[in-house]
Amino acid sequence: MSGKRKDALKKRLDENYAAFMESLQGKTPSELIAMAPEITAAQQLHEELPDVCNDGDAEYLLQFDDPLEAMRGLWADALTGGRTEEISHFMWEVRDRELMEVSVVVKQVSTDDLRHMEGQEGLVLQGCGGPPQEWVDGINDLLTEAGILLNASVFETESVSSFQHDGVTCLLFPFEGVELDVGRLAMWRLQTHGQFGGTWLSDYVPNRLGGFVHEPPRQKPTMSLTGMDGNIFAVMGKASSLLKEAGMGDLVSHMVQRVTTCGDYSKALNIISEYVETELSPPATPQKSNKKKVRNTHER
Repeated sequence: MSGKRKDALKKRLDENYAAFMESLQGKTPSELIAMAPEITAAQQLHEELPDVCNDGDAEYLLQFDDPLEAMRGLWADALTGGRTEEISHFMWEVRDRELMEVSVVVKQVSTDDLRHMEGQEGLVLQGCGGPPQEWVDGINDLLTEAGILLNASVFETESVSSFQHDGVTCLLFPFEGVELDVGRLAMWRLQTHGQFGGTWLSDYVPNRLGGFVHEPPRQKPTMSLTGMDGNIFAVMGKASSLLKEAGMGDLVSHMVQRVTTCGDYSKALNIISEYVETELSPPATPQKSNKKKVRNTHER
C-alpha cells in the first residue's frame, strides 16, 4: 500500500480505537465480558489492518469516518463463528461483491516492483494521465490497426500496470501472453515517441531507475489443488500460509491484490500458481541473461 494511504488509514484507525477504548470506561465487568469478541476484534483490526490492506482496501475503508466501527462487528462475528482466515482474506470477502462489479482494473505497482522484473519485457508509455482503462483500450486499438497485435491478441487490462515516476503517470504493457510483430512495434514506438514517450522496460529501468535488482531465485512452496472445493478464499489462505512458512511473506499482499482484482476464478488460480507450485504452474525454464548496456536515449 502506498505510504500516504497507509498513513491516512493508520491515523484514522488510531483515532477510532482511542474513541472506542474511551467508550468502554464505566462499563461493568459483565458488560465488558459480553463485549469481549468486539473488543478483541477492535484490537486486532487496529494493529493489523494498516499492514495487510492493499490500495483498494484502504480507499474503501477511508470512505468511512469510523472504519474501525464499520469492520469491528463483522470481524467479531467471524471470530465468534470460529473462522480462522487472516484479516487480509476477510477484507477480500467483505469487498468481494464490490470487486466483482468493478471486474478488472489496471493494477498499481511501484518503481521498486519494476526493478525486480529482470528477464521480463514490455512497452512503457509515459505521461498517461486520465482513466487507465481508456489508455488500454486506445493502445489496443492503435496497435491492432497498425498490424502490431496479431490474431485478435490484445493487452488484457489486468496484465497492464500503472506506476508513478518523477510526477508522471506511466503504463507498462507486458509482452507475455500477447502476439506481437515486434519489428513493427519498434518502428511505431520511434514514430510516436514524441506523443507517448514509449520505451522498453529493459531500457527504462537501467536508464531511469538505477538498474535491476539482482536476487537469487527463491524456491516456491508446493501446494496441491486436489480436493479444493472451489472456495478461492480457502485456496488463497492456504497459499498465503505456505508463503509465510517459506519466508516469502513479502509476496502475500501482492498476490492478494492481484487475485482480488482479476474478477475470474480460473484466472485467480493461475495467479496463485505463480507464487506457489501447483498443478497449474508452468514448468521451470532456465533463466537467460537479459543484461543490456545503458543507452543515452532521449525520453520524456
